Amino acid sequence: MYRVLIIVVLTFVASGVFAIPYQVGDYKLDVTVRNSAMNLIPDSKVSFYRYDQSSFIAEARATGYKTMTKRIEIKPNQFVYKSEVVLPDLERKLYIVDHNHKVLASAYLRTEQFGFPGDHYGLTAHIPVEMWNPAPERVEVFDSFWGSPLKQTCKIEEIEGFYKVSLSIKRKAVKWSGSKIYVVFRTVALPSPQIVGRYLKQLDRLSANADRPLGSEEALTSYIYNNYGEQASGIEGQLPAVYEKYQAARERFSQLHRE
Repeated sequence: MYRVLIIVVLTFVASGVFAIPYQVGDYKLDVTVRNSAMNLIPDSKVSFYRYDQSSFIAEARATGYKTMTKRIEIKPNQFVYKSEVVLPDLERKLYIVDHNHKVLASAYLRTEQFGFPGDHYGLTAHIPVEMWNPAPERVEVFDSFWGSPLKQTCKIEEIEGFYKVSLSIKRKAVKWSGSKIYVVFRTVALPSPQIVGRYLKQLDRLSANADRPLGSEEALTSYIYNNYGEQASGIEGQLPAVYEKYQAARERFSQLHRE
């Protein structure tokens, strides 16, 4: 038994109708990479290894998914092989909370990926209609590592006393999310001073981190201003510099449009 690396990592775009076949010695290997909903995963990467004299190993990976391997048996006088590899989602703990970070026990969350593109991670929340005023700006997705807004898409439907809220975030965000993901609903409850202070401290930490994701500082600043602006203005002490700059720009914009 021997293992020899035949080809280095190869990349194909899975959004087409078929996978790109790869030539490995005398053999042509055609591997399609899909997620749990059988959607093609764009920009997935496949490495091929010659495992032994009678088989290859296809190793498939993509951002925001678990890496998987599949053994492809070599058959006599067969030189073309087609196969599929299904990548599971990365495991994360998921929570539905209100804007004061109180768990919404009457709401629930599903993570089936049907209806979402392969480069997004879908989260489908169900919340009782009496608990929430439906609007895309009144729901957000956060991670437990960077603590910045992640929502990319939002679709709202009313079904049998619940709002079905289909949300998605980028798979790259799942990769760097830490162990927890929060779906946060802005309910009718008043924001607590403690939660506003918590968001402002998180903004300070994010601003000080040079490795923060592109756009994350701006996204969190905008979220705080639009959801907690009145409460933030009443907090004693110095506000984060980036927040004060954003607040001044918004106030100046409003003033110009009143003149």
